[in-house]
Order: sequence, then C-alpha cells, then structure tokens
Amino acid sequence: MALKIIAWMNFTLALAGLLKFLPITYLIVLSAWRPPLDSDLIWSVDLISDTYLIVLVWLAVAFGLKKASGRAMILPWR
Repeated sequence: MALKIIAWMNFTLALAGLLKFLPITYLIVLSAWRPPLDSDLIWSVDLISDTYLIVLVWLAVAFGLKKASGRAMILPWR
C-alpha cells in the first residue's frame, strides 16, 4: 500500500511539472495578438527554470519504485 501512495505522489509531481508550462504556453498564444510584457516573460521562464530538478526527483522515485515493486509504476492506476 505504501508503494501505491508513493506512486500516486510521483504521478502528481509529474502533473505539477507539466502544469508549470501553462503560463509560458499562454504567453506564446497571447503573443499572436499582442507582444507580451517583459515582466511576464521573465516570470514565466523563471517558473520553469527548475524543471530539471523535478525531472530528476521523478526519475529517482520511479527507479526506486521499479526496484521495490518489480514493475514500473508510472501510471499508478494500472
């Protein structure tokens, strides 16, 4: 049961990492109508600048779950 909880937490970490890209995506779409403000661009890039750390933690936990459970638990509902 503990492995399942960790798998779900790792899955939510992956979702949070993906959601961090929504502001920059919004600014890219918005730039078709008007140029975005420099402060908005700086904030958006700063928001995604540490994504590599989230990926490293996610990979470490995913490999740990694989070693502990014997199967890849990337999608915890399977």
